[in-house]
Amino acid sequence: MKKWIAAILVIGVISTYMALSTKFHYPELPFSNKTKYEVANLATTSTLPLSKITQEDGYIWFVTDDSEDIAEESLKKRLQKNGWEFVEKDGSGYFFERNGERVVIESEKWTSNYLLFQLPIGL
Repeated sequence: MKKWIAAILVIGVISTYMALSTKFHYPELPFSNKTKYEVANLATTSTLPLSKITQEDGYIWFVTDDSEDIAEESLKKRLQKNGWEFVEKDGSGYFFERNGERVVIESEKWTSNYLLFQLPIGL
């Protein structure tokens, strides 16, 4: 009887660990061609301040596990290298201008640990 309880307990612990490591409990992603595990793993293992996740529907998606302040500065530096000037932040949107053209970069908090940025292709 004790062997059955121990076996069930071990199987339960292993099953729980496997289920949680796949990140199935994380919220859905706003794109479909990467898994939750891939995105979380990239954010935590990358040495880059903003890590490119995917390109889908005319947008490039980036992820970071840095705080919002650090992530915001990384975004600004990235765009300033390409000649874009930060104008303002309104909610989750970051507004940049270059040569009279205006672009909005959307951000999205994905879990309490990760921040996603959606940039139009070509920036």
